[in-house]
Amino acid sequence: MRGKVGFVLGAALGYVLGTRAGRARYEQIKRGAIAVWETPLVQQGVTTVKDSVDDRVQAAKAAASRAAKSAFVAATQPRAEAAAVKPAATKSATQPAATERSKGEQSETGQKQASAEETTA
Repeated sequence: MRGKVGFVLGAALGYVLGTRAGRARYEQIKRGAIAVWETPLVQQGVTTVKDSVDDRVQAAKAAASRAAKSAFVAATQPRAEAAAVKPAATKSATQPAATERSKGEQSETGQKQASAEETTA
């Protein structure tokens, strides 16, 4: 249906722009278009489309507002709170690695002390 309406409007526009009939024919077409536009059926369709578009615009505004507020809150949240929350959730995963590292560091430290003693002896 939308394609047919577009075709008719395009054909009418092309005729008006391409015609050599003059001002009288243009005025006749214009009066016909205004008469069609002012019919109750067309105005009912216009109202339906306007209401539908308004509803969708309001929904889009609300979604954009929620997204902006969420982004603002995330951007302005203090880093200390975020850092304090994350390690608590992953603390058990990082503890063994820290223990292994400290054992390794102790071994290296012991080796350095032993080599230092050998050098002085």
